[in-house]
Amino acid sequence: MRSFAYTLCFRAAALLLALVALLSALSLAAGAAVAGASGIPTLSFVYGDKTFAYSERYIAPTDFMVSEDFQKRRLNEPVERKMELIDGLLAGGSEVKDAMLYCFPRLADTVNAARAEVCRAPENAEIRFCPDRRPMFEIKRSSPGYELDETRIYDDAYFALRRGLRRVALSVSVIEPEVTADELSGYTRLRASYTTSYASSTPERKHNIALALSRLNGMTLNAGEKFSFNAAVGKRTAANGFLPAKIILEGKYVEGVGGGVCQASTAVYNCALRAGLKITKVSRHSLVPSYVPPSFDAMVNGSWSDLCFVNDGDGPLFIRTTAGDSGATVEMYSSELPYKIECRSVTLSVGQYPADEEFVDTDGRYTAGMASGERVRVSGGAAAVSSEGYLVKVYPDGRREEKRIRTDEYAESAGTVAVAP
Repeated sequence: MRSFAYTLCFRAAALLLALVALLSALSLAAGAAVAGASGIPTLSFVYGDKTFAYSERYIAPTDFMVSEDFQKRRLNEPVERKMELIDGLLAGGSEVKDAMLYCFPRLADTVNAARAEVCRAPENAEIRFCPDRRPMFEIKRSSPGYELDETRIYDDAYFALRRGLRRVALSVSVIEPEVTADELSGYTRLRASYTTSYASSTPERKHNIALALSRLNGMTLNAGEKFSFNAAVGKRTAANGFLPAKIILEGKYVEGVGGGVCQASTAVYNCALRAGLKITKVSRHSLVPSYVPPSFDAMVNGSWSDLCFVNDGDGPLFIRTTAGDSGATVEMYSSELPYKIECRSVTLSVGQYPADEEFVDTDGRYTAGMASGERVRVSGGAAAVSSEGYLVKVYPDGRREEKRIRTDEYAESAGTVAVAP
């Protein structure tokens, strides 16, 4: 009984070895048929001066199940036999790519190699803003991207093999960049400018105005981006480079660090208005300033008052500022507006100037060397003012559209006179 079982096992093992030998012989024969033209590309995929070769090679199965799958897919059979199977798959509703890869699985390696070398993402044009150089704008040109049209490639490979051809032109689609140099150049036009004069200001005040505006020089606001004067300029402190000068505090002109910065914010505000930007936050002074018409000032401080606007256009906005000894200019560059914007201030009423306030200059700050009782004016007074601000769009054909944007009430302020003790 034991000898009979041993004999059956031996015969089963011998039969298994015989089957393996038979399958190996069949595979080697098929491999020899496939590899008979080893080194000669079955297909050459060509794009420009680049060629990507695909050659049929014998693929050795790793076990019986794999060998059965290989036979079913005719992987190691001649190309003509594979094409017969592919035609049957197509007749059954298969996609060309799926049918081709069913019989030519290594074809995907060649297509992937072509993709790695040919395909690339498009590069958008880029603009660099250098406000203190000429030219101010440097534009890096865009470049297209490329991607393989895989559906078309497998279709072409099928028809090439069906017709006995060995060369296939790679089907490549061009991907255009989203932003071109021509588009960016359209945003380099001077849209608006505004100049403010401070020729009679003290050196400290001139310094503060120029410093504040220098913090804005070279700024770029992309489409939809918000601008905050306080965020851009920073705190008005000695540590941040600002000097003491006259400021308005509780309706009076007093010394304060950063005096004059409101003239910088007012210049930016008036330029932004003329550039057609959407103003989202602006505050008036308590007194009418001397450097701008009523209803066109922009008071800022570090706590609650800011100048804010948004670039509501479809492209970037560039800010350039310059400052000299007598004045400063703010320029904004972007796409041109279809009209010109003008600003109009209307004074509705002016009150009476209040009586001066006198004080005895016991410290001799203002009256040193003067006789007792002599007087000298320290600051001028201001009358109360009611005003409105209008924006006027002037079109090339002469049409004018006017819109009121502000109504303001400025307080009165008494002048101060020092009396020698």
